[in-house]
Amino acid sequence: MTTSDASWSASLRQIGELERQDHWHLRDHDHCYFFGEYSPGKGWAHSRTNQLVLNLKKKPELRTTNQWVHKTRAIADVGRAIAANFKPEMLPGITFVPIPPSKPPEHPDYDDRMLQVARRIAPACDVREVLQTAAARDPRHTSGSKRDPAALRATLRVRPELLEGLGARPIVLLDDVLTTGCSYTVCRDLLAAQLPGASIFGIFVARRIVDRSSAFEDFADLDL
Repeated sequence: MTTSDASWSASLRQIGELERQDHWHLRDHDHCYFFGEYSPGKGWAHSRTNQLVLNLKKKPELRTTNQWVHKTRAIADVGRAIAANFKPEMLPGITFVPIPPSKPPEHPDYDDRMLQVARRIAPACDVREVLQTAAARDPRHTSGSKRDPAALRATLRVRPELLEGLGARPIVLLDDVLTTGCSYTVCRDLLAAQLPGASIFGIFVARRIVDRSSAFEDFADLDL
């Protein structure tokens, strides 16, 4: 049982100036939207958003266990949530592009969860894996290193055969958690270089919130 559902909104929320400071790779012209606020390190019981994100991120090695049903349910729930934020007649005119996971398709740990989410939005959706991971890297949630846009860019490739007709369509980049914004900006720029003038947006299941409570605790004993 989760302890709080206040972290989740059924309606997409836009990353504004207040939230942007938590996702420092984002620029003023980056338009990103999210449903929930994910609290790292606090476990699945902390909130509805934490539960959904952690179920979504269950590793492929769990496919044959009874935990896998929670992942498939989370994929379906996110697909429905995205669909509910668009008028049905709009969806065929939008292209959904999953932000690639940390492993390439041939890797045993390859997890195409966001591709599956995109395919659950609506049967008429245009879903394209335009971007693909060419070289495996550590997942951002397990890596202690800072995000390097150039290093990330070097692990990705664009599939030019899937670009046809995209210039005139809105493109939505999909990912599970917005952390620093590095993955989004790199993927957006790769697409924009191939499709100048294209309208590109980001939709995330959740944004990572930064716990600043410790900073305020430092002042608790001061006589101000």
